[in-house]
Amino acid sequence: MIEPSGAAALFRILGPVEVWTGQDWAKISAGKQRSVLATLLLRPGEVVSIDALIDQVWPDKPPARAANLVSVYVHHLRRLIGDAKGRVLVTRAPGYQVVPGPGELDADRFAALVGEGRQALTSGVPALTVDLLDEAVGLWRGRALADVPATPLVAAEADRLEESRIEALELRAEANLACGRHAEVVPEVRRLLADHPLQEKLWALLIRALYGAGRQAEALEVYEQARNRISDELGVDPGTELRQLYHQILNADDDQPVIPLASADPGPVPAPAPVPAQLPADIPDFTGRSEQVDELRELLTGAGGEDSPGAVRVVLVVGSGGLGKSALAVHAAHLLASRFPDGQLYASLLGATQPADPAEVLGRFLRDLGMDGHRIPLGEERAAHFRTRLAGKRVLIVLDDARDAAQVMPLLPGSASCAVLVTTRNWLPELVGSAALDLEVLSPDEGRELFTRVVGAKRVAAEPAAAAEVLAACVGLPLAIRIAGARLATRSAWSVRTLADRLADERRRLDELRVGNLAVRASFEVSFASLRREAADGAGPAGTFRLLGLWTGPWIGLPAASALLAESEVATSDALDALVDAHLLESPEPDRYSFHDLLRVYAADRARTQETEQRRDDAVTRLLTWYLHTAEAAATVISEQHARVPLGPLPAGVEPLDFGSLDEALAWCERERAGLTAATRLAASSGLHEIAWKLPAAAMSFYYRRSHWGDWVATHQTGLESARAIGDRQAQAWMLNDLGMAYGVQHKPEAVDSFEQALALSGVDSERGARSAANVAQAYVDLGRFDEAWSAARRSLAIQRQQGNRYLEGVTLGVLGRASRELGQFTDAVGHLELALAIFRELGQQYGEAESLTDLADALLCLDQVDSAIARLHESLPIRRQIGDVHGEAATLRLLGLALDRAGDQGQAHAQLTEALRLFEELGDQAQAGDVRTALAALAGPDRSAG
Repeated sequence: MIEPSGAAALFRILGPVEVWTGQDWAKISAGKQRSVLATLLLRPGEVVSIDALIDQVWPDKPPARAANLVSVYVHHLRRLIGDAKGRVLVTRAPGYQVVPGPGELDADRFAALVGEGRQALTSGVPALTVDLLDEAVGLWRGRALADVPATPLVAAEADRLEESRIEALELRAEANLACGRHAEVVPEVRRLLADHPLQEKLWALLIRALYGAGRQAEALEVYEQARNRISDELGVDPGTELRQLYHQILNADDDQPVIPLASADPGPVPAPAPVPAQLPADIPDFTGRSEQVDELRELLTGAGGEDSPGAVRVVLVVGSGGLGKSALAVHAAHLLASRFPDGQLYASLLGATQPADPAEVLGRFLRDLGMDGHRIPLGEERAAHFRTRLAGKRVLIVLDDARDAAQVMPLLPGSASCAVLVTTRNWLPELVGSAALDLEVLSPDEGRELFTRVVGAKRVAAEPAAAAEVLAACVGLPLAIRIAGARLATRSAWSVRTLADRLADERRRLDELRVGNLAVRASFEVSFASLRREAADGAGPAGTFRLLGLWTGPWIGLPAASALLAESEVATSDALDALVDAHLLESPEPDRYSFHDLLRVYAADRARTQETEQRRDDAVTRLLTWYLHTAEAAATVISEQHARVPLGPLPAGVEPLDFGSLDEALAWCERERAGLTAATRLAASSGLHEIAWKLPAAAMSFYYRRSHWGDWVATHQTGLESARAIGDRQAQAWMLNDLGMAYGVQHKPEAVDSFEQALALSGVDSERGARSAANVAQAYVDLGRFDEAWSAARRSLAIQRQQGNRYLEGVTLGVLGRASRELGQFTDAVGHLELALAIFRELGQQYGEAESLTDLADALLCLDQVDSAIARLHESLPIRRQIGDVHGEAATLRLLGLALDRAGDQGQAHAQLTEALRLFEELGDQAQAGDVRTALAALAGPDRSAG
């Protein structure tokens, strides 16, 4: 059983990885399971993709079924912690996440205790700080993640956690000094210095402890040790704090009683500097973003604090225009203002329009911090004075709309007690060590809440469907939602439906999303205008952005984009990366790119208005031709019996892919499923009807192999319309024949009509007609009309033998065998199926061989030849798996389970049926899944329990 949330830790990573089993702590013996759990625990609450987990578990060469192994490891981990329902180890696309409750991860408990201890010390209760930090440090059982293979992620996180442990020990030493326990601090700090001899903070603590314990001479001797060590290894003198400490002790009166260092006379008290409070007003209807606000608060004020010897915390909020970066930053800054009592500085850097000079911003900041304007220096000294003014102070600096790192770096303080929050449309990789929050669109619930706040709950509730359409058009972009809401709020005569109808026209959508001085188009144009100038031929990021707007698929890969642009992959990659850096394009994974929907509308609008019709047509033709040739190359690998699609010449600049293995071809087709459908529709709508029917024909072998019936039917219906549009009878017959196959495997009566139409169009003497004849017989079998199937198969068999088509002869014999079996002619069925099997083995046609073996086993079961049937099924199953025929594998497993049950092996029968059920459910074949459930229920029935 899982411990109740908050009752105790459930996971421990501060040492070897361990989990609570309900009775005791248990180590995880399997190394790869440890890696999976550690990776998830290092990102608590975050969905970690299966690909990311595979990279951590197998960083060099993952096995072929790595994804399946990850799911098995998660299953074992759930069982270990009693999480059968997956409430803590949660399955969430595209992977998994750990959702620990408060205190259920020892690292979280450690951080919370350290935070409470720091607060207690600030509040003047050092004894409480010591107690809290004793508990925190006691959670450690060795080096964090000690038994997890040190991938870059694990090593970095282990180092970070170790740094936080050292900071906790330093903080505890500070608290002990405040309690007057100087002698206790000395040995502890000496142990720390043995491992971290260059930490000036530790040297200062040791010197203060020795001085407080009355050992002034030793304190001065330790300073000399520190100076020599730092000078020898770093080539510099100790920092200001350590030098001041040395001189203070050196000049102390030996006749005085020893007093804590903090009580020494600091000299004249300087005039207090003004406390800046420059944050703009928060938005009264700020909505959503709770996770991002929490993340910013943690990043800006979490572990590290003013006692950290590390760098200044710099946090970037990065995203495209209209996402609400500034609103989020200002809102979070207001929530954190009390944590920065020495002030909050704010500057709009105008990076997207007229970038502000950082020197001018520094001048204003220095004046705001109390420096006489006449004494503000020029050049680099200005930044140095700024850092000096902020040394040791807790100040939050908000830099809004930064253009690049060069604009930000002079404005960074030098004290770790400060924090900097930057908003920008561009990634700033030069800011080494900064954390980044990549802002996304609002969730559907957040978008609806914002819209309701602006428009009013009554109007939204009165027209929920229209409100949903408006929000769908705004696709979660806060600026678009706010503008749409403001238009309604200022037009009481409009219904929500009025606005929804106006936004429905994609070409006018950006024009409608404008109110006052707010406009979605203007926000996008700021980012677009920042792109570098392009050559006269339109190459470069701006031209790439426009042409990408012509593509209607959900994403585009690098090779396809290269064909669209007629550029090399290197040049295309450079242009696409520039768009990603400008947040005009997203890259969810390497060499894969997608638009936010409104940005796609903007890009398409730019293409229509700034590209010639010829250039647009050429780009679309290149892209669709690339899809056609690549799909055909995949099809020839997927199926040896694939009917070759006639291809025309390749346009200049188009280099289709080729495939060296079945796995490669199937993987590309799976990745491009949505792209193949989008390309077919785009071809039809662009008048490229030849491509519109040929592309589905090329993809059919893939659809058949992977049972993607919906894509199969949708693309072929589009292809059939295009074939009819150009009056191509053979293309129509091709599409009808393929449609009939799709209907047939789904047992739909439309199959027979489609095949008969195809046969009439192509004639019995053609190869296409021979295929249709065989398919008519198959369709009757699928529909359960076995007398008609037997007759149609006899007709087809004559046609195939007349044409000498051995493959289709084998197909027809298989159909004849199945029809004979269903008509009770079991011996004839076995004869037909053995002939079919011999033909497919002769041709080396694995799919037909596997299908014949399964059907033959079914017929043998009808003759009570159970052992022979099981043998045939065991021959079929590895072939199904080798060729990736998942549906056929499930059907074979189902039949094998039934045969094993008849053979008396109920345990193996249950195992095979269970696996068949899983595969049918994954494929969405609910009819077959229902049959398997019935078989499993019968197997587990009360009359079977004795066996």
